[in-house]
Amino acid sequence: MTSIDSSQPVRLGIVGCGAITREAHLPVITRDRRVEVTVLCDRDRRNATHAARAGGIEAEITTELAGLAGKVDAAIVAVPPRFHAPVAIQLMEMGIDVLCEKPLAITVADGQKMVEAARRTGRVLAVALMMRFFPHNRWLADLVEDGEIGEVCEVIVEDGAPLDWPMASNSYFDRNATGGGVLFDSGVHLLDRVLWLFGDLTEIAYEDDAFGGFESNAKLTGMLQMGGRPVPARLEFSWSHRLRRSIRVVGERGTLEASTSDPRTLTLHRTTRRGPMEMQIPCAKRWDGRSHYRAQLDDFIGAVRERRAPFVTGESALHALAVIETAYARRTSMAQPWLVRMGASA
Repeated sequence: MTSIDSSQPVRLGIVGCGAITREAHLPVITRDRRVEVTVLCDRDRRNATHAARAGGIEAEITTELAGLAGKVDAAIVAVPPRFHAPVAIQLMEMGIDVLCEKPLAITVADGQKMVEAARRTGRVLAVALMMRFFPHNRWLADLVEDGEIGEVCEVIVEDGAPLDWPMASNSYFDRNATGGGVLFDSGVHLLDRVLWLFGDLTEIAYEDDAFGGFESNAKLTGMLQMGGRPVPARLEFSWSHRLRRSIRVVGERGTLEASTSDPRTLTLHRTTRRGPMEMQIPCAKRWDGRSHYRAQLDDFIGAVRERRAPFVTGESALHALAVIETAYARRTSMAQPWLVRMGASA
């Protein structure tokens, strides 16, 4: 495949014009002169019209994927997860490069079909696991590998807050649109980072509060292979209450913590003879709430123009999807003693 003329903006289509498009993608895209949004596509024309007005852009609006043919070089796929595979595959077969929202697909099998389609068509398939662009990631991995906190004893991941995302539909809770709850939707970001930084998770155990629906609280445990030895990992996610929102690597000589709310810094916790110590390690001079989306777009534009692999490939995104699939297959019910008491009193 030949490179795209760097003197011309990449013609971009957006498929799915809900909250993630309006709140995250468009505010970054509309400020980047290397990109021109030429087509907005949504099954509900009103969503596309709303997105065009919100972004202050003039783009063709369509309800059909065929409407992108010949009019875009690349596309962001931001439809509900159940449609990621069919939409992305059709676009790639149309000769269009794809940045697909997370999770990559509903199942590993569907994700593999997407990866195979990218290989077959020679198209770029990037995945919007944007937390991989956080600057403190590599510092965390390097300092752990360098032995800064000694032998690692445990990895603890927490991410929780009341769900208040400005949804454009009920797709978060609709089995016809998505494949899971908090673990599948928001937990995948931190799970992906842990697997990317530290390797595969084995001996998986999992519990949640789904009760036949989608989970709002989930706990995943397993073993990571770090430095040639197994290290226990505990990951907890919630849509109902606040958790710490970080990755903590606990070692024999201290703890390194990468906070989701401040990717610019890494925190080293240690106990000294004078008491607890906390050291902030700067990892980036400038970073704001949209920097990771800008970095993601920059990487995608580069991959499209240079015909290279993106930073977050489809193949790499399969790892987290495989762990989630295994976890759901091993699901047990999370203890909820208030429900037991209610049942007993009845």
